[in-house]
Amino acid sequence: MSSNILTATDALNRLINGIDKTTLETELIASGWTSTPAKGGSKSGQGTIWTSVDAQCSVRIMTQRDGSSYVRVYNGPGGGAPGEEPLNSLGKPGSRRDSHFILLP
Repeated sequence: MSSNILTATDALNRLINGIDKTTLETELIASGWTSTPAKGGSKSGQGTIWTSVDAQCSVRIMTQRDGSSYVRVYNGPGGGAPGEEPLNSLGKPGSRRDSHFILLP
């Protein structure tokens, strides 16, 4: 098993290298992250917000109607709450396009 996911950088590295939803969620649980349901729209589908142990970052996983899933990593604990920014692959605030990571099937 991989090392713990402790930071936004750890989460981004998993996404950049390619990971599926089940493995990502298993690693977040093993790392002590807490989950809450995410509000999704008609396009984004159902989701979960995972908050880091130190509440410094969050990972929002959304599963669309077709079963595909994507992730956004945020620089705060709320999974995109006001004042939080989505992060790109460099760990910097990014655009909508470069801050969506598609999970492996």
